[in-house]
Amino acid sequence: MGRSVVIQFSAVCIASLLAVAPVLAQVQAAASKAEDIKTMLLGTTTWHADWMKPGDAGVSEIVFEARGDKVVAKIERITPSTVSCEHNVTITTGVVKFDGCLRQNVTLRFDPNDREYPFKGNSEGGFEWKLRRK
Repeated sequence: MGRSVVIQFSAVCIASLLAVAPVLAQVQAAASKAEDIKTMLLGTTTWHADWMKPGDAGVSEIVFEARGDKVVAKIERITPSTVSCEHNVTITTGVVKFDGCLRQNVTLRFDPNDREYPFKGNSEGGFEWKLRRK
């Protein structure tokens, strides 16, 4: 009877490890992808941002900087008028979030297949955003 319990216990342990392994791999891949995006943002000197909605459009230049364990976006709106600001950035798996100078909640998704505009998304007020390396 003791041997049967040990075998059953061993089978349960192995099954548990096999079930957990893919979850751990996904968590590691997600963290890695967020780190890859952070590296890409910080490794590009300046990003050119086009933002638009029907009847309104503009261009900004964005520099992402590391400040301790945080990342900030230094934004200079070029057109239609010049405005500068700086906001904290949140980077998660495939997503970059920050506030713009005049529009809040800029949410960009990373598209690894788009070499020209790898980050695209939107902000409050119905604006679409596209970022490319300058």
